Amino acid sequence: MTNARARKKLLVVDDDDAFREAMELEFSERGYHVLLASDHRAALGLTAMHRPQYAVVDLRLRGERGLEVLKDLIERLPGLRAVVLTGYGSIATAIEAIKLGAVHYLTKPCEIEAIE
Repeated sequence: MTNARARKKLLVVDDDDAFREAMELEFSERGYHVLLASDHRAALGLTAMHRPQYAVVDLRLRGERGLEVLKDLIERLPGLRAVVLTGYGSIATAIEAIKLGAVHYLTKPCEIEAIE
């Protein structure tokens, strides 16, 4: 059995509880240690404690911009491979996300395989 330290760590930042839980289930089944955050502050705290290799960040969080979260995460962990998800895709935010360091920008709903 793989212990949590050896598994790939994935941070999911989304303000939708059901979506976070679904992501946790899907990625846990794929062997990831999944960390869940509903806001910017929680995401930074989990990042400092667990240093995830991967992140999925929602573009729109309650009262916060997901791109600010992305920026702060990548500043703290330059090797982080992050995907930005949104239900409100636009060329402008896609370009900004990639410039900030996201490896992909996907619109919801999307397949787990595309996120992975």
